[in-house]
Amino acid sequence: MIRILAAALVACTALPAAAQTYSNPESVEAHPRLKRSLVSNTGGGNVLARADDGALSVFTSDPSSPYGIELLAGTLFVLDSGRVKGYDIDSAEPVMNLALTGAVFLNGITSNGTDTLYVTDFNGRRVYRVGVGDLGAPTQEQLTSTGTATPNGVVYDRDENRLLIATWGSNAKVLSLDLGTPGATPQTLIQTTLGNIDGIVLDCDGTLFVAAWSGCGAAGGCLRRFDRPFAIDSTPIVVADGLASPADIDYDRRTAQILVPESSGARVSLHGSSCAPSLFIDDFER
Repeated sequence: MIRILAAALVACTALPAAAQTYSNPESVEAHPRLKRSLVSNTGGGNVLARADDGALSVFTSDPSSPYGIELLAGTLFVLDSGRVKGYDIDSAEPVMNLALTGAVFLNGITSNGTDTLYVTDFNGRRVYRVGVGDLGAPTQEQLTSTGTATPNGVVYDRDENRLLIATWGSNAKVLSLDLGTPGATPQTLIQTTLGNIDGIVLDCDGTLFVAAWSGCGAAGGCLRRFDRPFAIDSTPIVVADGLASPADIDYDRRTAQILVPESSGARVSLHGSSCAPSLFIDDFER
């Protein structure tokens, strides 16, 4: 009997772990310290960890419908329906669960790098500010309305202390929201002919990248670059075409790549930026 039990135990432990796959990957966040990225796997109801070789594992299965994600001060923040949830980046243990008052469909998220998150409400057409200096007592406020524009991806521009907000729809815009002026409303920074801009990010030089679903001049979605100084008629520079519903993108400082989750393509693709890879992994303590 002991031999039979031992053999059964060996057989069980020898079984391979179930393979993880993408299902409508929506948002990606680089985690340079552990040489990985995190991906909100909306169709799978989980957040996956992606290694450099592309291997996938489950980071957490707690959120039911994860969309935008943001890594800040050792916490991965996840938009899950009308809530902002936080998970310890090393243990994946839940550390925050905040319902945003009046939220309809939370989609994009960014941070100021220290203690504040900014979140877009796609259907509600507004932007929230969430204070996370104390995870046990987070604060929230509706920062502004985006009027008739539907906000999607958002990125914090530290040099100008402003938010850059991507909008959904035809002839999509990049909006700018001045955070230093109380009561400011979003203004059009760049008017494009792209359709449905989903992701938006700045690289190490402040170069702007956007991911659009259509209007690219080629079949499928695309990744486009805008160089500073930005203007209403800034010219989009081709980075990649033929992308399958490119969603909420990120810039990986370690590899100097733009990470693009392709929602309907069930993959994450990697694209070069205007920067060079970091030589010092110790720079990344997150």
